[in-house]
Amino acid sequence: MNNLLFNKKTLISFVMISILLVGMTYASQFLVQSISAKKSSPDKSSSTASTSNSVANNNNTSIALNALELKNETYRWQNTTQGINPTLHLIAHTGYVIKIKNPTDAKHELIIGSNGTELATSKSINPGKNRDFVFNANSTGVFEYHCEYHPDTMKGIIEITDH
Repeated sequence: MNNLLFNKKTLISFVMISILLVGMTYASQFLVQSISAKKSSPDKSSSTASTSNSVANNNNTSIALNALELKNETYRWQNTTQGINPTLHLIAHTGYVIKIKNPTDAKHELIIGSNGTELATSKSINPGKNRDFVFNANSTGVFEYHCEYHPDTMKGIIEITDH
């Protein structure tokens, strides 16, 4: 009888661990993921936060974000590693080209801000269109980004550090 009890406990433990592992694997797809930006030039010139629809120099690091439509017209930002509303880790005094693709049927606009103050915007991106804009990370700190039209579901954090 003790042997049977041991087998039941072992089986229950195995099933619980399996369920936890499957749940963690599924959930990890939706956890905040980092974007590691690859610097294309060692130049670190200081400038103020700004945006531009055209890229004039090659001293910028590229960040790709796509508008993603989930069920029931719910939208999220997605990076190239499938991260949903990822935390963006940026280096201060570096220019970034943020490349946004909008394959959805809704209009989107990426806004970078701090405490309710708009620092940069991609301007409106119509359905099926793409937009590149420059963001110069001029100071360290924690900032937020969101979509003008879907601020509750398309939002994330930007962490700017010295290194």
